[in-house]
Amino acid sequence: MLKRGDVLLILLLAAGLAAFAIPRFMDGAAGKTAVIEVDGEPYMTVDLSDEGREIEIRTDRGYNLLRVRDGGIEMVEADCPDQLCIGFGHVHRPRETITCLPHRLFVEIIGDAGEEAELDAVVN
Repeated sequence: MLKRGDVLLILLLAAGLAAFAIPRFMDGAAGKTAVIEVDGEPYMTVDLSDEGREIEIRTDRGYNLLRVRDGGIEMVEADCPDQLCIGFGHVHRPRETITCLPHRLFVEIIGDAGEEAELDAVVN
């Protein structure tokens, strides 16, 4: 049989877990977009809540395929020789980027109305 202190401890642990888990699931893609640039010029702005969307980019320099999923974007195919752009993986936080130098392709995540991401550190 559980004592009153055991029940209180279980409730406190459940509340603590909820305090960390709920914001993680609520973050999602609400208001986040990806800005795609080719040759330094704006190419497209993508709403990251468009789950399962694929974006094909063909230029004189080559071919890239981006996929929007889980509130972020990732490079899934490219015909560049080094394939480094695929190694960036799934990006989903503001100011994270994907870059394909041979194709001069740049993707950056921005938040609500261009909001700034929180700082990792401040150096003087």
